[in-house]
Amino acid sequence: MTPRRPNPIAGFLAARLHLHRDDMLRTAVVLALSIIAAFAVHPLGEVASALVFVLGITIAGALSGLAAALIAALAAFLVHNFYLTEPALTFRIATGGDIAPLVVFNLCALVSGVLAGQLKDHAQAARSSNQQLQSLLALSQQLQSAIRLPDVVATVERAIHDILGARAALFRFEGETLRSLASVEAHWQAFAERIAAQAGPSGENGLVGRRLQPANSPDAVLVLESLRRERVAPAFIDAVANMVTLALERAALAEQITERQAVARAEQLKTALLASVSHDFRTPLTAISASASSLIAYGEKLDPETSAGLLRGIVEECERLNRYTANLLEMSRLEAGGVAQPLQILGAAEMVAAALHRVRPRAGGRQMLLQAPAPDLLVAANAALFELVLINILDNAILYSEEDARVEIAIFAEQGACRIDIADSGQGIPEAALRRVFERFYRAGRSEAAGRGNGLGLAIAKGFVEALGGTIEATVPGLDGRGTRITIRLPLAEASKA
Repeated sequence: MTPRRPNPIAGFLAARLHLHRDDMLRTAVVLALSIIAAFAVHPLGEVASALVFVLGITIAGALSGLAAALIAALAAFLVHNFYLTEPALTFRIATGGDIAPLVVFNLCALVSGVLAGQLKDHAQAARSSNQQLQSLLALSQQLQSAIRLPDVVATVERAIHDILGARAALFRFEGETLRSLASVEAHWQAFAERIAAQAGPSGENGLVGRRLQPANSPDAVLVLESLRRERVAPAFIDAVANMVTLALERAALAEQITERQAVARAEQLKTALLASVSHDFRTPLTAISASASSLIAYGEKLDPETSAGLLRGIVEECERLNRYTANLLEMSRLEAGGVAQPLQILGAAEMVAAALHRVRPRAGGRQMLLQAPAPDLLVAANAALFELVLINILDNAILYSEEDARVEIAIFAEQGACRIDIADSGQGIPEAALRRVFERFYRAGRSEAAGRGNGLGLAIAKGFVEALGGTIEATVPGLDGRGTRITIRLPLAEASKA
């Protein structure tokens, strides 16, 4: 069945056959001036006065539209026939020959006024349509920048008020309950629930509403209240509702993408963590098991020096396992919310010296040198974590350098900060990997020694330093045109805060 096409003329008349107060005032003024002018030129003949009325009707239609032209034409016909056409003060016509001119002149006046009124109304309708299109374009541009649901709600309320001159509120289903996404009056909530129940457009007491049905999120309801006297066309409200629906779909899609990315990152982290634990824990456990088995099976046959070496190996591998466990725990803590508390006022030189003391047994023939021109520099940090960070960096310097290499640590003040440089003359880091060495589980792969690290040391150092308001960076070369330099800058602390 072919749908019935709407009658544009009937719709136009229904939309425009009304007058605002200002239009009525303008029409009355034009009529009054036309009547005065018609009486003034009446001595020149009825034709002159009729032409004055034609002009008045045309002006009224041009200023106030079709309804004003019709009213002016009727009033002019009555005044002209009653006062200016013989016999005066009566609606009777003196002779039959006077009817034709009177009718012709009044028809001319009516047609002229109607055409002028329609032209005025068409121009007004065109301006209104253009304003609505511009308003929809501006609303669309603002909604495009709203990504999350709270941004969409705030943008809808602000943009509709600024662009359309209306108050707006969004309601959204949470299960079976329709909840407002902003603070609204009780009657708005009741009206939104009625809109949701009937699932169609509606309006009452200045409120209009539409039920929104985004494809990938719960249904919602948009409620508008115009703050202007002009009546907002239903088609325009439908266009606004469609834009808001698209914005809600985009926000839901962005949220789903974010959730999937978070799940993917969590899976990657879990996979990397399991790989790191299984790989990094297997080596020391294997060494401990082999040493302990040898002591149990051949303890009486081994000389004291060999037995002591096996026991030292067990202790070293236990310490290695302890460092791995500490790294994993501190990485989880940094991911969850920052640096371990409480913070203490610590001497930077003392902390570096303590870390050096811990790693010297693993340094072999490497030269470990400390330069502290300003040994009294203080920083606010957690002692255990600060030491762990320094040990991780020093272990990397040892791991990626030869037996006769040098490792130098320098501590000095620089522009209100404590700067700690740890430089080695080892293999160095490829320039392409300098920015990635602080990522979790990343190994630069510089040599076979890379397989012995767990990829968490520098990531923990970065999290610790940045949580304290400092910076950390890796540069090349380190010493003697080779190796790597790790630079830590931490804000200086005052001894009075200790």
